[in-house]
Amino acid sequence: MAERVFISYSRKDLAFVKRLAADLEARGLAVWLDKGDIHPGAEWKQALEDAVAACAAFILVISPDSVKSPYVQQELALAKSGQRPIIPLFYRKAALPPAIEAQVGGHQYVWFNQGGYADNFADLARGLVALAVPLAAAPELTPEQLAARRREILTDKVGIAWGAVFRKSFGWAAAWSLGWALFWLVFPILAALFGDSEVQNLALLPVGGWAGGALGGLLAGLFTMFALREFAAGIGWKHMSASIRIWGLVGPVGALAAGMLAILSVDVASIIGGGGCEGLGFGDCMGQLIGGTIAAIFVLALVFLLAMLAMVFLVGLFAGGLAVRHIRRLEPGILGRQAAWVLVGWGLGALVAAIASLMALGALEALG
Repeated sequence: MAERVFISYSRKDLAFVKRLAADLEARGLAVWLDKGDIHPGAEWKQALEDAVAACAAFILVISPDSVKSPYVQQELALAKSGQRPIIPLFYRKAALPPAIEAQVGGHQYVWFNQGGYADNFADLARGLVALAVPLAAAPELTPEQLAARRREILTDKVGIAWGAVFRKSFGWAAAWSLGWALFWLVFPILAALFGDSEVQNLALLPVGGWAGGALGGLLAGLFTMFALREFAAGIGWKHMSASIRIWGLVGPVGALAAGMLAILSVDVASIIGGGGCEGLGFGDCMGQLIGGTIAAIFVLALVFLLAMLAMVFLVGLFAGGLAVRHIRRLEPGILGRQAAWVLVGWGLGALVAAIASLMALGALEALG
C-alpha cells in the first residue's frame, strides 16, 4: 500500500498544493487533501483525525493565509499530539504566530519561497526519505528522462539549461507580439465607432503593434529568462501567455496616460511661446515671436520626448510587476533581485516595442 502524506494548507494556496501533491503521488505517495478526500456522508472531523493519525508525514504549507487559518492550526495540533513527523514548508513569506512556532520551531524547514522549485522539491524528497517514507522513481517515458529526473529530485541539483534560456525568450516575444497587437487594435475599433474616415490607416496599427511587440518582447524575454534561469526548465507558455492579457489591459491605460501627457505638453509650449509685443517695434516683436516659437518647439519636443519615454518605461515596469506576480503563482521562490531584473527588462522592452511599432507603422504607410 502506498504511503500516505497529509498536506495542511490554505485554500488560497491550492494551485501550488495541487502541483506539489501531483509530484509526490508520481513518486508513489498517496497524498491526503481535505479537497476531495473527505467523501460525501463522511463525518468531517473524524475523517480529518483519522487521516492525520494514519499519515506517514505531515506537511505544513506555510503562507500568510495558512498561519491564520483555524483549520490549519487544528490539523497541526492533531499531528503534534499524535506524534506524526512534521515538515514545515515555507511557500510564501509569513510571520509564524507563537502557537504555530511553538509546535514547529524545532523542525527543519523546507524553503520553497527561495530558489527553484526542483531544488526545493529535492530537499523535501530527502526529508521524506530521512523519515523512512519510501519514494518511487517518477514515471518518465525514457531511461534518459528517468535518470535526469532522479538527479533532479533525489540527488544532485540540475545545471542551468542555457538552451532553454535562449529558446524560450522567443516564446515571450510571441506572447508580447499578440498582446501588443491586441492593445493597438483598440484604436481602429474606437475610430470605427466614432466614424473616423481614416480608419483604413488606423487598421495598420495592430500590424505595427505586432511587429514592435515581437522585438520588445524578445528583449524582455531575454531579461526574464536570464533573471529566472534557474527556473528555465519549468517555464512554458502557461507563464508567457499572461503577457497577452497584461498588455491587452495595461496598454490602453498607458496610451490614455500618454495622450493626457501630450495635451499637457502642448499647453506648456503655448504658454512659453505666447509672449505679447506690447511696447515693442515691429522688428523686435517679430524677433520675440520667432524666438519664442523656436523655444516653445524645442521645449515641447524635449519635454514630450523625455516624458513619453519615462511614461512608456513606467508602464513597462507595471506590466512586468503583473508578470512576476503571475509567474510566482506557478514558480514559487523567485527572489526580489530576480524580480527586479524582470521589471527592468519589461521596462526596456516596452521602450523598444513602442519605438519599433511607430517605425513599423511609418514603413507600412510609406508602402501603402
